[in-house]
Amino acid sequence: PSAPRNFNAELTSATSVKLTWDAPASANGALLGYYIYLDRIVNGEPVVEKNSKKRIVMIRDSSKRYYELDSLDPNTEYSFRLNAFNRNGDGEFSERKNVVTQGIPPEAPEIVSVSLDRDEPPVVSRIEWKMPKMKPNETPIEKYNLWLRPQGYPDSYIKSKTVDGTDLSTTISGLWMGVVYDVLLGAENREGRSQNATETIATPVGSPDGEPIGVQYEVMKGKIVVSWRPPPEEKRNGNITSYKAILSAMDESTDRFEKM
Repeated sequence: PSAPRNFNAELTSATSVKLTWDAPASANGALLGYYIYLDRIVNGEPVVEKNSKKRIVMIRDSSKRYYELDSLDPNTEYSFRLNAFNRNGDGEFSERKNVVTQGIPPEAPEIVSVSLDRDEPPVVSRIEWKMPKMKPNETPIEKYNLWLRPQGYPDSYIKSKTVDGTDLSTTISGLWMGVVYDVLLGAENREGRSQNATETIATPVGSPDGEPIGVQYEVMKGKIVVSWRPPPEEKRNGNITSYKAILSAMDESTDRFEKM
């Protein structure tokens, strides 16, 4: 067959290419399909791949007029060409079409461990991770973004930290006691952010550091009614399970009364 006509290649995503063409002007027999050839280009020349089979795609459909290739390497120049084949053999090649793929955000890092460097206030957590898998020519990681989100609390209580892209561990301090934290870690390069790797860590429960807020009392029908609000969240050191109210005489001449 003669060469396929109007062969074209265009990016459909950062690492995907769509090839389109028209049938050859001269089939010279019944067409059986097409071969697509792709080469990586370095310094203007095709690179010889170790496994040449990966560079050829066979299409056993003579009516096909397009083909999409995805998962190509980022920031890489590719050259494509096409020919048809019939029972007499392979036909003439189309002209080459070159495309340069774009950069992509990194994959998510893998969290290796989440532990406590200090288990009393101020609580300190250590997070260690592995670098994401990188494709050839992928843009280097510039930084990692870390968040520790306390479960059951508003987002305003999230602890966050940015870590240099060459680091694989860090610590974050000022965690509350008696809280379960969601650990979220993402990588970032100039193309964008990865999805977050996730883990959890629970800090130990401790005695409250803060006193109840707004304590008030009033005498009603011979009884003393006491009201209050819980201590600040960061000073509770866990879920408060009970309160103790103590009534003492001002002159300390009588016994005091306690009630849970």
